[in-house]
Amino acid sequence: MSKCAVEFLQEHGASSLVSLGCGQYLNRMDNHIRLMLGCGLRFYVGIDRVADIQFNIEDAFVENGAATALVSAFNSRIEQTFDTCVRVFPETHAEALGGIHCAVVVCQRVLPFKHWEHIIESMRPLLVLQEDLHGCELQDISGKLYTRTRAGISHYRIIPFRPWPIFPGERNLVLWRRRDFLPDLENREPWWLQFYRKLTGNNGGAALSDSGLNVAR
Repeated sequence: MSKCAVEFLQEHGASSLVSLGCGQYLNRMDNHIRLMLGCGLRFYVGIDRVADIQFNIEDAFVENGAATALVSAFNSRIEQTFDTCVRVFPETHAEALGGIHCAVVVCQRVLPFKHWEHIIESMRPLLVLQEDLHGCELQDISGKLYTRTRAGISHYRIIPFRPWPIFPGERNLVLWRRRDFLPDLENREPWWLQFYRKLTGNNGGAALSDSGLNVAR
């Protein structure tokens, strides 16, 4: 199946969200479809080395009420149902995708000491989301090409599905942004000026628009 995944992503990678290590069942896809809508993507691609990957849209989301609205918005934009835009490629290793550009990469269920940083960076995604960090290996891709983005988490309305109550404020997720993508998401004002604007009710301008999504691939 590795060959099939490579061929598909060589053609559609720029319009795809790729979930590396998606597991035997596609689930907890709430944030993934938010990223697909926010970035104008068409395909959801599940990759794993397991023998079979199953997808049932009725069991794919954590918050079914919110998911119904998200799926409806996706269907309206694509003029095609979300389930027909899902592609799964079992018996496929992440290493097979090196060098293939994909718009967004999601990492879940990454085994401890398993590092895919070099593979992810070679795929040149605009955004990289890692969720459910407890017990999974954090892919650290910070550096010249990528940076963590808290503003992106707010912009795409990313919500942790399993927060950790012991550490207040921990999101149990990390969103990375390619440094040349959506620079307007990052508020470069000092924190004290941002705080002052919130207190005075002056946030300094309009909300982010989809125009920021038009970047060179």
